[in-house]
Amino acid sequence: MSNIIELTQAQTAQADIRAAIRNVVNNDGMTYSNIARESGLSGTALSQFMNESYRGDNESVASKLVLWLENRARRANEMPEAPDFVQTKTVKQIWSALQYAQLAQCISVIYGSPGVGKTKSLQQFANERPNVWLITVSPSRASLSECLYELALELGIGDAPRRAGQLGRAVRRKLRGTSGLLVIDEADHLDYPVLEELRILQEDTGIGLALVGNHQVYSKLTGGNSRNVDFARLFSRIAKKVAILKTKKEDVQAISAAWGLGQQERALVQQLAERPGALRTVSHTLRLAAMFATGANEALNEKHIRAAVKDLEGTAL
Repeated sequence: MSNIIELTQAQTAQADIRAAIRNVVNNDGMTYSNIARESGLSGTALSQFMNESYRGDNESVASKLVLWLENRARRANEMPEAPDFVQTKTVKQIWSALQYAQLAQCISVIYGSPGVGKTKSLQQFANERPNVWLITVSPSRASLSECLYELALELGIGDAPRRAGQLGRAVRRKLRGTSGLLVIDEADHLDYPVLEELRILQEDTGIGLALVGNHQVYSKLTGGNSRNVDFARLFSRIAKKVAILKTKKEDVQAISAAWGLGQQERALVQQLAERPGALRTVSHTLRLAAMFATGANEALNEKHIRAAVKDLEGTAL
């Protein structure tokens, strides 16, 4: 009799878990594939569990989903949401360069210090517009074949080849006639042969091209100290250059306003933005400060910001 009761309780608990998972999918914009990935389950196991057809250890699956639901609830309670994307003066400056590259079918270069909002601006621009493809280069994806393969994936080319020549032809076919824009973030990782391939790709297909990164992007495009004819040919194709050397005061004010900060807090955030990392440091600090404020059931204020700086950096502000 006790075994029957335990089985019924387990089935009831699993039914509650299924209902909770369905509620997340239906109301919070999550997908089952995301839930499977975040909970450490295979997509098949989750699907079969949700359909009550899983032949494996259902209690193990249920335990992982309960843990995922608890962690999700904890994040929602403890980690306040940052304000929506803030369209700062720097964002508009970056978007202007991107729009010009696409409309004029030319090359723009955007370079500057880290933490001034370049990457977030690129992501938002790409999300809001059709035929804008954004890829991020890294040391492992900086070779010619790897860069083209990353682009092929972004373009949705199925079963993309791995040889550079075949990749280049496939990418060209996909880009022709699109009037699109290709944006390369962290382009400072690219060497001359890859930059030259991208230049030719842009000219062949009539798309816009934006190269974005730190000061090394501009240095590489000018050939550094060499100024040889190869780099001169590449540099001459750049129609618009945007240098973002430091965080603008107006940017900090706009972000402070989005967080609903008072004058004392805004002055403190302005000091913080002048440190290395700039707006990225501000974002991390304000999110932790908001956690402190929520935990104390108080409005976010100067005390919480100073505590967050101390916690994150080990120094006082």
